Amino acid sequence: MLKSLWHAGIAKDAVFLADYAINPLGLKSDAEITGVVERWLAQSAKVSDTLIIACNTLSIRYHQLYGSEGRLGRLTRVVSMADCFAAMVEQEADRIAGKNVLVIGTEFTASQSLYPEIVAQVCPSAHVSTFAATELERKIARFGAWEGATDATLTGALRRAMEVTEIAVLACTCFPLVRKDLEAVFPNVLFLDPGAYGAGLMPKQAGTTDNRLRVKVTGQEVSEASVIEFAESYLGVSICCI
Repeated sequence: MLKSLWHAGIAKDAVFLADYAINPLGLKSDAEITGVVERWLAQSAKVSDTLIIACNTLSIRYHQLYGSEGRLGRLTRVVSMADCFAAMVEQEADRIAGKNVLVIGTEFTASQSLYPEIVAQVCPSAHVSTFAATELERKIARFGAWEGATDATLTGALRRAMEVTEIAVLACTCFPLVRKDLEAVFPNVLFLDPGAYGAGLMPKQAGTTDNRLRVKVTGQEVSEASVIEFAESYLGVSICCI
């Protein structure tokens, strides 16, 4: 998400919350997920005027709680992955229409009807199903070694689902990190990343300020040093922690 925003010259001064204390969030209860939504809203208001919920699980819960109007409080703008998903469907309607679409996400994301409903509203001829790939999310989020076609996290059930899939939506923020690997394993599938459509939902920004990122890591699942090392390599920018 951040990489696509920076490519568009947006969110140059950003704070990234790597909230590992709640991972895997997609297996938590509705009440627990709601608590995280409220915590993110409160914490982001202390450091920014804009919150981008770059997590599909939290985005869906946020939408369920507050609807299309959202809840701002001290924030001036909240953009969720549900918003990005809707923008993606609108822009890619011609490619999605009539296709077998598989939405791949966490257990929570796959169990909710929001994303299939968004597709049905715009492309009623599309055939939409969902798949929970929690183990794949856990491995990528923890920077686990990826073994491509032989990786055990690509379960038999996922491989069978992909056999009848024409378009796969990477409905977990981690999955685009291995998009090229997935495309190599499933060459006949078109992969779409909702996060890539987030820049179109943000106002253009003036100025040529260098990109700046601060990182906050919670929990003990992954070290702060690992997150910063990866982010610096992936984004090509020096990072400070907060």
